[in-house]
Amino acid sequence: MALIVLFGDSLFNSFRNRQDTDLVTKLFQAARPNDQIQNLSKSGATTEEGLDYAQQIPKNCDLVVFEYGTNDAATDWGLAAKRYAQNLAKLVQPYQTRAVVAGPCLPDRTNREIMQYYPQDRLGQFNHLAQQTANKFHSPYVDLLAAFAKAEPSQTYQADGQHLTDYGNQLLVKAFLPAISQILDH
Repeated sequence: MALIVLFGDSLFNSFRNRQDTDLVTKLFQAARPNDQIQNLSKSGATTEEGLDYAQQIPKNCDLVVFEYGTNDAATDWGLAAKRYAQNLAKLVQPYQTRAVVAGPCLPDRTNREIMQYYPQDRLGQFNHLAQQTANKFHSPYVDLLAAFAKAEPSQTYQADGQHLTDYGNQLLVKAFLPAISQILDH
């Protein structure tokens, strides 16, 4: 039995109706029934907040799944790209080959209200930085931009254009499973 820690933002908290739910945690648990899933994610968090509570990650965990980048990349409330890269490296460094790293998730590209905060070039830049961090520490990388690029927006996103429906949460978890298996099932 492996202890898998989920460490990210509202996507891992399957945020809906203005509150966190345990849907994503349950989906990971169903996909990895012989492992223990602990979700320490914080809705609204950037890597800056992640650093503030990284000490909550149990030292004896077998794997940490880092899901940051969407809030970091937002033009109104996010961080500078350099700061994001530095923060992400600080988070991943203690775990290295026991970490899975993801970049930002693609918001609903048909929702102009939310997309005004997520220019494609900025999302691409943050995605590239997350991939570089994963490569630096020899950690598997999950490209959420690619995973959601062909998803049907009306089935995948809630009305806010950023948080996921049940179907979207299934896509999210499915995107991470190969990387988790790469570390734990070798």
